Amino acid sequence: MNKNKSANEETANTKQVIETFENIVNSNISQKVLNGALTYCNKCGETRLESALRHIVGLQDDICFKCELLVPPIKFIIKKGLSTFNTFEEAFMKAMQDETWIRGLVTTFQGMARFGVRKPFVPGAPYQIVWNITRKCNFKCIHCYENAGKKGPDECTPEEIKAGIKKLADDGVISLAFSGGEPTTDPHLVEYIKYATDLGLYVSLATNGYICAKKEKAQELADAGLKFVQISLDGLNPKTHDEFRRVPGSWERAVKAIENFVDTDVFVEVSTIVTQNNKDEIPDMIDFMRDKKVGWFMLYNFIPTGKGSEARELDLSPEDRFKLLNLIYQENGKGDLQILSTAPQFADVAIHTNLADVNREDGKKLIPTHFYNVEYSNPGMMELSRFIGGCGAGRFYLGIEPNGDIYPCVFFPHDPVLKLGNIKEDNLLDIWMNNKVLKELRDKDALKDNCSECESRFICGGCRARAYTITGDYLAGDPGCMKYEEYMRKHSSA
Repeated sequence: MNKNKSANEETANTKQVIETFENIVNSNISQKVLNGALTYCNKCGETRLESALRHIVGLQDDICFKCELLVPPIKFIIKKGLSTFNTFEEAFMKAMQDETWIRGLVTTFQGMARFGVRKPFVPGAPYQIVWNITRKCNFKCIHCYENAGKKGPDECTPEEIKAGIKKLADDGVISLAFSGGEPTTDPHLVEYIKYATDLGLYVSLATNGYICAKKEKAQELADAGLKFVQISLDGLNPKTHDEFRRVPGSWERAVKAIENFVDTDVFVEVSTIVTQNNKDEIPDMIDFMRDKKVGWFMLYNFIPTGKGSEARELDLSPEDRFKLLNLIYQENGKGDLQILSTAPQFADVAIHTNLADVNREDGKKLIPTHFYNVEYSNPGMMELSRFIGGCGAGRFYLGIEPNGDIYPCVFFPHDPVLKLGNIKEDNLLDIWMNNKVLKELRDKDALKDNCSECESRFICGGCRARAYTITGDYLAGDPGCMKYEEYMRKHSSA
């Protein structure tokens, strides 16, 4: 049989299965069941959905009669979902033994109840919150979106931060990432990590690594419950990194921090802001990450906001970005290291590479998402990208500022029109479900310019922070995309 014909048939079959799954979950009966499952059960001490799910995966034997009534319909939806997205039940049951996966499944079901099965998918609460807990920083980075330096006069108190963490846990957030500023300069960080961990949150940390170059500090954070650390390294050449971060010796300390955390149980990701100054070092950096046994290597878009607005010349051209994304697609097939990118165009590159049937060394294909690269061999799985791909701002995660203000993404400027509320004063779930800015960010048909007519708007949709920073409109086309330049040339001459 013709290979392309077989792939097309598989894709068509998957589309049909997904449409069937959508119709089942979005039906009046399923929506009634799902919304009823969100009610709190006083007997079981959690929502009926949580009780039913824990019973299904074998973590809870005794549940009340009303919660048990939900087991068959919830199990039916799970089985339909597993078959739709080619996931084995055995692997699913194994994953669900981890509390983080349980919380994720609950939030996913809540999303089905509150928003339905839609493109793009929106969970019932943010999968992740990035909380910049302080503006205080021991570096002077050229690109800093936070304008970090000294501690701000209006920053949340330790009591307010802990109250906010409790809110996040109660509302179904899965992961909490502490960032800044430099979060390790906060004397209460260990306390926050322990507290969030005890509440069931998956806790991560974004750091420049300077303080964690001391092995005992890295171990202290690991012992507190830290699960994931992201350490910034902006070049393989120490001079490149130190000049970008404006602290002599910072490269050496960052590398030491990487080594220290690799020796713990904490999952290690290294992040790089890709600029004109370090783009040529990326291939060798990939090899360096493999040598250091790093789990993930995240390549960040340079967003010209904060201090970065004064260094726009550092940004990659759309052509250079395209070349880089093609490189990392191929490199993802070599060994265990996952290479990710915050550029939504990575999904567009991946899908077109997949359609061209250009295989990586391992023969698998890739669906990049905001948090993870999904690997697959069944061509029909490309349909999944329309649900989970693209910019995650306001759809998968939110950002919180040191004073508690909430924004769709930490890379958005702190303009009043973008402020969603404040964690100290407002109801997070009310913001998540009803805020006008979030509704617009999630509507891919509301996008403008090249993004409005792009076939990849559901899997990419452009970086909304970049669009706003450069054009003043968060629904505008992303100037970091080659299609934006083509669109502007075409319409300027029309």
